[in-house]
Amino acid sequence: MHSAVAGEPDTTMTGLDTLAERWERAREALKNEGLGPVVVCASGVLGRYGLANYLTGSFPDPKGTYVVFGSEAPPVIVARSPDERLRWELYGNALVETTYPTGSSHLAVLERVAELIDAQQDCRPPAAAAAGGRGLPWKDHQRLTELLGVANLPDVYPLLNQIKRFKTPSDLQGMGSAIRMAEEALDRFVAQAYAGMTELEAAAMIEAMLPTCLVYVSAGPYLSQAPTERSLDQGDVVTVFVEVANADGYWVELGALVAFGRVAGDRWTLAEKIVDTLRQAERHIVAGSRASGLACELDRLVKATGHPAFGYGHGVGIDEEPPVISRGDHTPLEAGTTITLHPSILKGDMSLAVANTYSLHEHGAVPLSSHPYRIYRIP
Repeated sequence: MHSAVAGEPDTTMTGLDTLAERWERAREALKNEGLGPVVVCASGVLGRYGLANYLTGSFPDPKGTYVVFGSEAPPVIVARSPDERLRWELYGNALVETTYPTGSSHLAVLERVAELIDAQQDCRPPAAAAAGGRGLPWKDHQRLTELLGVANLPDVYPLLNQIKRFKTPSDLQGMGSAIRMAEEALDRFVAQAYAGMTELEAAAMIEAMLPTCLVYVSAGPYLSQAPTERSLDQGDVVTVFVEVANADGYWVELGALVAFGRVAGDRWTLAEKIVDTLRQAERHIVAGSRASGLACELDRLVKATGHPAFGYGHGVGIDEEPPVISRGDHTPLEAGTTITLHPSILKGDMSLAVANTYSLHEHGAVPLSSHPYRIYRIP
């Protein structure tokens, strides 16, 4: 694993051992359900590409891309056209075959998918899984069932997503690599930032240091909104959120506070309070408890001072994953999974937030970064 050089793509590839382990886990689960090949449809929206990336180890924006995963053969990426070759060569995984349809139409893509499934000569019925769990596009589903001569394609998204949730040592290594990238970008920003720059300029500075990422910078109140032309001035405490996926597709979230010059009492008190809230909240990340229980604890901590400005967190890994840390999600928190917490406090016209990513173990949660626990200062 390595971090990308600013301005250059990170071309790290998931190793064959890691991919083979993923394939074996998926095949075993499909076999237990009596199913054969799987068609994976990727939407291309960040947070909804995970299954395609999980099986192939390839990171490019896969909108409109299909992956055919066989019960015996490695997965094959069915890209939209040879015009995408350069992008796949930069970011793709050489261990997985990429193929293209014979024509330029979307129907040609689906025909190529059907050809790959038929070629496997698997007597078990095929299935489908769509990124985000929303199912295949209706027209695609209809056409594929016609091409394959089947009545339906069972949805195995929940099955594969459950497998993906549990992290192997190599997964945790990959997530550690991604969090180091986020930390390095934050550190370099703190070293280069100056009073008077705008939120947009600050976000652009961080984005230039990273591959695929989402960056939020706010002088407040921070409500999970996009950066603006507002300047970062002396006396501001700035929320900086860095969400990044490395070339292996491991998605992590990191959020810290940056103080510009001398900060007034109430603002500084709120900054210290949100950092302490994160520290206290992570003590309640206990294997066997439920996401709703953790949300209740966060409610108690946040509402002692103000109100939450947005959601508390969710599962994370290769994609955003279940559970959502909310009162309505009673999913158990399980050892071997990873989550991100991003508590926020809105008080009057002030709102600040921090974020960290955690690996869950039998006896608690391990934070992947130490950066959210300090308030950075810029003279």
